[in-house]
Amino acid sequence: MVGRAVLLVAISHSMWEVHDVPWDAPDSDCTDSYWDDGEILRRALEEWAVEWVPSADLESFIAEHFHELSPADVFRRFGAAGNHG
Repeated sequence: MVGRAVLLVAISHSMWEVHDVPWDAPDSDCTDSYWDDGEILRRALEEWAVEWVPSADLESFIAEHFHELSPADVFRRFGAAGNHG
């Protein structure tokens, strides 16, 4: 698969922490950024041609692509919406 693995973590009702790494190189440096829940984020998700990961697969998605994050910690602290594109 080509593209990037992207994890959106809600940090408030209007702010997302966005983590992304190359899909086929999960050991690469992760890019972290913060986005408000606005039109720019919605447009970016459309442009990235996001394929959403089913909720049942989210924990394994985080473990596979985001080695520096603990899936349990992400869920406990924030709740998360994971996707890949």
